[in-house]
Amino acid sequence: MRILFCQLRNHGDIIRTFPSIEAIKINNPNYFIGYTCFEEMQETCSLCKSIDIIIPQPKFSPVTDTQGGTRILDCSIFYETIEKVKKEKFDLYIDFHGVFQSAIFGMMCNIKHRLGRSKETSKDGASLFYTDIYSIKEKNINRMFRHFDLCQKIFPNIKPIINNYAQNNNNIISIFPGSSKMGILKRLNINKYLELANLLSKKSEVQFVLGKEDDDLIEVVKKSGFNFIITNYLEIILDKIINSKIVIGNDCAYTHLAIWKNIPTIMICGPTSEVINGVWKFGKGKTIKIESDCICSDIWNNKCHNNHKCMENITIDYILDSIEEFI
Repeated sequence: MRILFCQLRNHGDIIRTFPSIEAIKINNPNYFIGYTCFEEMQETCSLCKSIDIIIPQPKFSPVTDTQGGTRILDCSIFYETIEKVKKEKFDLYIDFHGVFQSAIFGMMCNIKHRLGRSKETSKDGASLFYTDIYSIKEKNINRMFRHFDLCQKIFPNIKPIINNYAQNNNNIISIFPGSSKMGILKRLNINKYLELANLLSKKSEVQFVLGKEDDDLIEVVKKSGFNFIITNYLEIILDKIINSKIVIGNDCAYTHLAIWKNIPTIMICGPTSEVINGVWKFGKGKTIKIESDCICSDIWNNKCHNNHKCMENITIDYILDSIEEFI
């Protein structure tokens, strides 16, 4: 069988599809697996070695002259990509993303069987373009698990891979204090991470890992005296993760990488849902979240209406208690 998966973006969302893809590949090693995403997501997709081919697709853009509403979108930019997909002769299209572009893409490529979620948990009428619809009505469920649940509709015998990918039994605790700039409100205060590192360093080696959007944290981490690395490459970050005893960080792509690789992960959630984004039921680690009366309507605009209480009220002791069983 030849399967094409789709998750257009973002890094963390794509990473959360990997456990499902790996489970299918391990259960069916002769299957050919493709993945389609936006062009800037290709590096992230390449981390999953169960994927045989990555096919980037362009982004829809509205036409400037709608001619009385008769023109909305221009699909001509898809000709080359669609021809490439058609040459691969995929048997099945699985749409993880569940939006208009991701749903209609499988139809434009003339893939006979197209699986996606029902209208309750997809957007833009995406379910209109599927041949097989899996009814998932509950929105407040873990995303990694939801992807797995969707795939089990077609592949009921797949099981999550629960072995530890760690390459050795070293004593390194890796801290990822950053996030994307758009999601900067998801960050715990860097001073709390430094205080935590001071306490953990009494028994373990602590290192800070900074990614491409964490440049604003470089100087303060440098001054701390702790080991640290700065890299733009996800392969290097993944290597640091699988050589860690524990990974600690915010709700970001790096903690999702650790959860995927089954490294004990302490994910600190503030304005985002601990249920949707946290450590899934087959993972190792804990998700930290405190009750707050915040309404995070402007999180992606970097606006908080309650003094960032969801993060500021998380204590170091609370984090240490969550880490204790994994040290």
